[in-house]
Amino acid sequence: MVKYIVIFDEKERFVLEISMEQVLNVLMSRMESINAGMEDLRFRMNVMGTALVDSGKLTEEDVKSAVRKQLNVMKYIDAVERVDESSVEQLTTGIMNWFNCDMSAIKAELEMYEKMMKEATEKMQAQQSSKIEVPGSEIVTDFSRRNKF
Repeated sequence: MVKYIVIFDEKERFVLEISMEQVLNVLMSRMESINAGMEDLRFRMNVMGTALVDSGKLTEEDVKSAVRKQLNVMKYIDAVERVDESSVEQLTTGIMNWFNCDMSAIKAELEMYEKMMKEATEKMQAQQSSKIEVPGSEIVTDFSRRNKF
């Protein structure tokens, strides 16, 4: 059991006891909730995009222009280094595949993504040591001593 001291202000303090398993369960639950929300948003976006493309109100050029604008915003805030035409084309194609319900292209994209994720996971596992290092009791004792009230 791990003890955490939570301080609201100088007068209100309490000790919360929680196990690492409980912390991990809370984090996993939150991640699953976020993932479900993202899937719902993606589905809704794809429904709206499909309806707009089918009605002729949205074209591939419209999407390409929007992608370029959004990448330029990301470049401006330093979220991406540069905006190149190949990135614009690749993103536009991926979005249009979903809006046009091109199932074979979507399946190919997902297979490529899964392959890349598997390779990245294998690479990370190869770089990590299989040994988990646990700090000695003197570190915990020292930490407890420093944080007494």
